[in-house]
Amino acid sequence: MIRLALVVTAKDLRLFLRDRAALGMSFALPLVLATIFGAALSSMAGGGRAQRVEVAFEDLDGSAESQALQADLARSAALTLQVRTEVRARVQRGAEPAAILVPAGFGEDVRAGRKPRIVLYRDPAKEIELQILTGSLVPVLMRSAGPGVAKELMRRGMEAMGFPAGMRAAAESMFDGSKQPADGGGETSNPFDFSKDGASALGLHVEDVAGGVNAGRKAAAGAHAIAGIAVMMLLFGLTACGGTILEEAQSGTLQRVQLTPHAGASILLGKALFTMSVGLAQLVVLFAYGGLVFDVPVLRAPGALLVHSGATAAAAAGFGLLLAVSCRTRKQLEGLSTLLILTMSALGGSWFPLAVVPAWFRTIGHFTLNAWAMDGYQGVLWYGKDLGGIALEVAVLLSIAAVTGGVAWHRWRHRFERIR
Repeated sequence: MIRLALVVTAKDLRLFLRDRAALGMSFALPLVLATIFGAALSSMAGGGRAQRVEVAFEDLDGSAESQALQADLARSAALTLQVRTEVRARVQRGAEPAAILVPAGFGEDVRAGRKPRIVLYRDPAKEIELQILTGSLVPVLMRSAGPGVAKELMRRGMEAMGFPAGMRAAAESMFDGSKQPADGGGETSNPFDFSKDGASALGLHVEDVAGGVNAGRKAAAGAHAIAGIAVMMLLFGLTACGGTILEEAQSGTLQRVQLTPHAGASILLGKALFTMSVGLAQLVVLFAYGGLVFDVPVLRAPGALLVHSGATAAAAAGFGLLLAVSCRTRKQLEGLSTLLILTMSALGGSWFPLAVVPAWFRTIGHFTLNAWAMDGYQGVLWYGKDLGGIALEVAVLLSIAAVTGGVAWHRWRHRFERIR
C-alpha cells in the first residue's frame, strides 16, 4: 500500500512540475503579490524613505509673519511646499491632497497675540496624506499660537478616548494649573479626528472641497472600491470571453466558421464586439449597484463616465483577446491571466489607492491599464471631472486597446487563419 502511494505521489509531482500554470499559481503569484504588498505597506508604515506630501501654499497677507510660516513649513522633512495661486480649485480637482491659504491680516493677528486664522483646504479621499500634513503642522502652528493650543488638543483627545470627566479635569489642571468644569464623562459621540479636529484646534479653518455633496472618507472609499472591483473583474470576465476562441478551435467550430467567405477579420471583430458588449454590461450593473447601495455618484458626469467605461472595456477586450490568441489551451489561459490580472490589479491601484504609495510605485503602476482606468474613474466619480478632464486617461486606454488589438490580430492571422 505504501509503495502504491509513493508511486501515485511521484506521478502527480511529475505532472505538477510539467504544468506551468499550476507552478505559477503556486509559487510565482504568491512571491509577486508578497513583493508588491511588502513594498506598499512598508512605505505606509514608515519603512524606508519617508513619503513627502505635496501641499499647495498661497499667501494673501505678504507679511513677515506669513513668510516666516512659509519658511518654517518648507523646512519640514515630510512636506513638499508648492507656492501656488487658486489653491482651493487645485485641491478640488485632485492636483494636491491639501492646500494652506494665509488670508490677509495673519501678521496683524500674530502681533496682537490673537490666534491667527489660516484656511486648510482638504481632499477627504487622501486620508494618509492629511494625517502626515497635520502632524507636520502641529509643531509649526503651536510655536505661533502658544500653549493654549496644546491644551485644546489634549482635551479633545481625552474626550475621544472616553476619559472620565474628573480625570480630564485633573489633567488640564496639571497642564496649566486651572480647574476645568466636569462635563458628565463617558465616551464622546463625535470621535476625535486628528487630521481635522487637530487642525481646527491649531487655529485652522478646515474645509473639505473635493467629493461634492458626498464629501467624506466613506464616500471616497466607496467610489474607489466599486471602481477597483469593476476594473479587476472586467479583466477576468473579458479574458474568459476571449477564451471562447480556444474552445471553438478545440471543438472544430472555428474551422467550420472559417470556411465561410470573408471569415478572417470578421471572426476576430465579432469576438471583440462580443467581449466589449459583455464588459460594458458588467460595468453598468456594477456601477448601478454602487450608486444604489454605496451612494457612489455615478450620475455626477454620466457622459464622461460612459466614454471612460467604453475606453476601459476596449482596453480590457484587447488584453483578453491577446491572451486568448497567445495561449495554447484554456487551462494555460486561466493560469496566465490570473497571474497577470492579480499583479496588474495590485500594482495599478484596484486594491488600494496609489496615493498612499511612493512615487516609484505609482510610476510602475501606470504601466498597467488598471492605473489609467482607476485615475479616470476617480476623476469622474470623486472630483466631478468632465470628459475634457479625463482626456489623457481615455487616450491612453484607447491606445492600449489599439496596440493589444493590433498584436492580437497579427497573432490570430499567424496562428488561426492557417488552420484553413
